[in-house]
Amino acid sequence: MRESRGRRVARKLAATFLAPFIFSMAWCSWNITMADKTVYYQGTEFYAMTLIYFFYIGFFVLVYGNIVSFVAEILQRKWFERADWLYVLILGAFGSAIGLVFPVWNFIIAGILVAMLFGIIDKWLLKRWQLDKGNKALFITPFVAFALLWGYYHFASPSLPAHTAEQAVEFATSDSGTSIDRFPEEVGTWQGEIEGYQVKRITAVEKMDEETYMVIFTEEWQKGRVDDSWMMSYEVDRNSSILREEEGDMPPYDK
Repeated sequence: MRESRGRRVARKLAATFLAPFIFSMAWCSWNITMADKTVYYQGTEFYAMTLIYFFYIGFFVLVYGNIVSFVAEILQRKWFERADWLYVLILGAFGSAIGLVFPVWNFIIAGILVAMLFGIIDKWLLKRWQLDKGNKALFITPFVAFALLWGYYHFASPSLPAHTAEQAVEFATSDSGTSIDRFPEEVGTWQGEIEGYQVKRITAVEKMDEETYMVIFTEEWQKGRVDDSWMMSYEVDRNSSILREEEGDMPPYDK
């Protein structure tokens, strides 16, 4: 039974979808498991990164992988028709060419594995067609695995540790090139003399709720009868720092 051109194209497109999708799930799971730092929101990480990997890898397979696959299959029909293993190895060898674009060993190995997986699925689909058997299980299984893995990572993901006052102060003082630069980077007081002024700079923090703190920067100065102060306060959570209040004039030695 000879395969039509349309049937061959459909088989290649099916392998183009399945190989990157299956590999992307495996690669993302590996990265989460082997990460040096604790990964929070693992369900979201798995879902998002699997799709990102899938689209990038799928693009290369669609454009480059299919050209190699069609040429390799023509050569196979002429010289090694029954050697499907050699067809898979040829695809794996050409898959390493990703190293010409991204000369990183992880990408090269990934290119080889994706190409070989493509070849295996491609030939498996062909055999199933020749035996007049369905392929529904091969399409359903990856989606079931994706849902199960997403559910596992979602419920097994470690909870974020409590947001501490120290972290809030660190976040509020992390920017450079601002007036906050001169304040202590942790709760405390700096005292010194600037242009004859006795200066005190205070970093303080107040808890607003479980995730939010008010970080307050106060500067006081005194010289003879001159005695004044200036203050800024920031509302800080895990991801943002918003100026909430500013009182007083800037110190005379900063003008």
